[in-house]
Amino acid sequence: MEITIGLLSGNSELIDDFTGNLDGRAVRPYRNVDSIRDEEFSLLAADADFFEAPDMIQFYLSKIRKKLHGKPVLLILRVSHLESLDLEWFFDEFVLFPFRKGELKTRIDRLLWNHNLFDDENIVTIGNLKINLTEYSVYMNNVKLDFTYKEFELLRLMVQNRGTVFTRKDLLAKIWGIEYIGGTRTVDVHIRRLRGKLGDEFNTVIETVRNVGYRCIA
Repeated sequence: MEITIGLLSGNSELIDDFTGNLDGRAVRPYRNVDSIRDEEFSLLAADADFFEAPDMIQFYLSKIRKKLHGKPVLLILRVSHLESLDLEWFFDEFVLFPFRKGELKTRIDRLLWNHNLFDDENIVTIGNLKINLTEYSVYMNNVKLDFTYKEFELLRLMVQNRGTVFTRKDLLAKIWGIEYIGGTRTVDVHIRRLRGKLGDEFNTVIETVRNVGYRCIA
């Protein structure tokens, strides 16, 4: 499903700049709070200048938050807003306008990632565990885990083939290569380390199939 970003603003220059910074991602503009429909987007960006006065920002953010049912809010600020910025306001992240190249997209992508809304097919999400298959990174509760190359390759192979049972010889050939002269014990050692790093919450993601091998059951 395509990700759409909602944008609440009455500033045409900001709307154009916002849209141009998202590399073609769909933007749904809103000109008033009452027209916002949370089913039309995955994240809402709200222009603080739209609220007219700093002391009204919290009032409107509270009103907006009730309409979003947990969807994230990116608050767009000017430098002049920083002195009055209150971290208790109902927003998840902020960005300054004019936008710096790459910053807006990065902040939006991070919010989508943190709220399990990312539409990238190369990111696998299992509860609070996120596996980026192209960046070779694993996050648990948004904290990056330290995996060796072989450990990550094992995890990637199994999450991309969930339910498939791999024998130890299968895994040895696919991860270490047919020229590897070590025994299948190497696979068991790496699986044990992998489970240890995944912790109690996720170590059962990799299931042992007795007398055969392993499979991912997530």
